[in-house]
Amino acid sequence: MLICFDIGNSSINIGYCKGAGLIVQRIDTHPVFHQDVYYSLMSDFIALNNIEKDNVSCIICSVVDTHTDVFEAVARTFAGRGGTVDVVGIRMNTGLDFERLTAPEELGADRIATSAGAYDIFGGPVLVVDFGTATTVTAVDAGGRLLGGSIMPGLGLMNSALEKGTSKLTEVPLIGPAAALGTDTAQCICSGLFFGTAGAVERIAAGIEQETGASFRMVITGGYGGMMKNYIKRQYDIKPDLIFEGLRTLYDKNRK
Repeated sequence: MLICFDIGNSSINIGYCKGAGLIVQRIDTHPVFHQDVYYSLMSDFIALNNIEKDNVSCIICSVVDTHTDVFEAVARTFAGRGGTVDVVGIRMNTGLDFERLTAPEELGADRIATSAGAYDIFGGPVLVVDFGTATTVTAVDAGGRLLGGSIMPGLGLMNSALEKGTSKLTEVPLIGPAAALGTDTAQCICSGLFFGTAGAVERIAAGIEQETGASFRMVITGGYGGMMKNYIKRQYDIKPDLIFEGLRTLYDKNRK
């Protein structure tokens, strides 16, 4: 069994992969706990879901430095002496080329994993749009060169920022609006968040295509991907579990 750790800013998603099967456990990122707590939570989840815990190897994708070492210790406990533990980074075999980036060491592990997964599944040129805590756009060309992309606040962050940065606006339930024209404050906020994010992503995608002279296939993923898909006008593929598909791809590439 391969255990994939996706440690994000809002949530920790742990994918238990066996063959083509995938079962996901979600834990809030904050506060951080001792490794024994995570080991107990995972063990209870494994038992509850009748997951066969044999021949375990692990791969960790983390964008939260305070958690990486904790989960590496957890992963090594599960893997034991016979399993392997990989931590996603640019120095592993990814199938991608980072030579076009001016600071490749700054690239988030999540963007490496989803890009590797998208390129493995679809080839290139491909744009990965990850609607998570941040909304990221990552471009990979036909030759597997990761070209860069764009980062902006995600829906939840913008929603929260409006409340914190204004005197009268409050955080609202993230409900996809039926129309761009809001008729009360909550609808206006949702209109700005959803239509604004969709418009920004499409403008960024168009700019990348203009600047590179290539036509990119768009792949949507991330926690808000299922909500945002209704607001993207251009053709796209949606892969809710792209991070785990990418982590499996990276694991396999580093076993060869």
